[in-house]
Amino acid sequence: MTSTAAAFPLWPLLILALLIALGWRQSRDRLVQPKTLVRLAVIMLALSLYGVASAFGVQALPLLAWAAGLSAVLTLGRHALAPRILAREGMAVRLQGSWLPLALMLGIFADKFVLGVAAGVGSPVVHEAWFVAAASLSFGLFSGAFAARAAAVRRAVSAAAA
Repeated sequence: MTSTAAAFPLWPLLILALLIALGWRQSRDRLVQPKTLVRLAVIMLALSLYGVASAFGVQALPLLAWAAGLSAVLTLGRHALAPRILAREGMAVRLQGSWLPLALMLGIFADKFVLGVAAGVGSPVVHEAWFVAAASLSFGLFSGAFAARAAAVRRAVSAAAA
């Protein structure tokens, strides 16, 4: 007889611990290169899009829902999600600590976890159009928030340099 605990993989817990550590680190004021934020945003967008495509296939509904979430955040949330720049130090900026990156990372983790569990148990909900659209939209929103934050810092640095 196999126990339930033995069937659960440990790697999601390791990823969760890593995300919590990264989020906690971002809760403190820190010096950041704007290029680093852009790279992070690009990585999050690529992973998010890959996650949508691998979970639901390269089909119109999931890709359009993902793009809608991304566009909504970039358009509507760019000012609200902008990190507070405390000072400019050469080509770097000192950002005020924020718990928002942790919340975004945990949101992505929760979405991916729920999707993985639903697919793993063979739930038919993963094939329902509303679920595909909602999950894809959510991935677009969360990863788009990283892009909105990076774009806000780049705009601020460019404006200060001009």
